[in-house]
Amino acid sequence: MGKEAEEKEHDIEIGDKIKVINGEYDGEEGNVINVYNNTVAIEFNNIFTKDKSKYRTVIKHDYYQRLN
Repeated sequence: MGKEAEEKEHDIEIGDKIKVINGEYDGEEGNVINVYNNTVAIEFNNIFTKDKSKYRTVIKHDYYQRLN
């Protein structure tokens, strides 16, 4: 397989707003900060860390819905 393996293209870009529709963060909204083959890195709008910065995590492509 290797290079001949078919890559699935995702209609998501850095800066897009998404809503998580499955998993631990179901219902939360955030912004895409990076796109990977199987996941996207997002920064949540309403979840914060102990130092008051926005919480970031990685979500599988099947677990979110694009908002914009």
